[in-house]
Amino acid sequence: MPIPSWAPQIRVSTTHTEEWNPAPAKPSAPAPQPAAPPPAPEPAPRAQQPAAQQPAPKLPVAQQPAAASSKSTWEVVEQKQKAGQAKVVPTPEDRSYAEWFSWAKRGGAPASACHAAAQGAFQALSSGKDVATAVQWATAAMSRPPVPVSADRQSYCAWFSLANIDLNLDQHKAHSFATAAVHALDAGADAGAAHAAGLAAAGIR
Repeated sequence: MPIPSWAPQIRVSTTHTEEWNPAPAKPSAPAPQPAAPPPAPEPAPRAQQPAAQQPAPKLPVAQQPAAASSKSTWEVVEQKQKAGQAKVVPTPEDRSYAEWFSWAKRGGAPASACHAAAQGAFQALSSGKDVATAVQWATAAMSRPPVPVSADRQSYCAWFSLANIDLNLDQHKAHSFATAAVHALDAGADAGAAHAAGLAAAGIR
């Protein structure tokens, strides 16, 4: 079959080259290059950024047991609630703070060092550091006294640590336990009833 006059002419080179590139008969626009894939997002730190502490009504706080005691590492002390006061639902910062507190408490640190560790971690995260750096700052802060902590945050940390460490609940259930416990206390329940409310909220019968 004869080659049409409009067909592109291809020259065959007798010289060996690294790559053979046929020359088109007519210049054409370069093929569009595929867009580069977007960069993968960096993993978000588990702990959240700290927020300013808000004053809240006094609630049961954790009582540090003696070192030689063989009983549970946490005991909630009952306190009387004032009429008309409403418990503020634990904020995301309260929840994150309690997780750092429990992290330090699990290592056997006293309550004051646990608060200092949580504050050190929050300071690192608030200045843009990653979680690994936050752990380092939390560890270093345990040797220093903590800044004052509101009573409601202390109470939430106590209930969360009791659930997470003593009852061996995961963080999700421990938060449910602690939230239900502090709400029960706010409604006028004693520590025993608050503990039962926490167990129910965590799905433990």
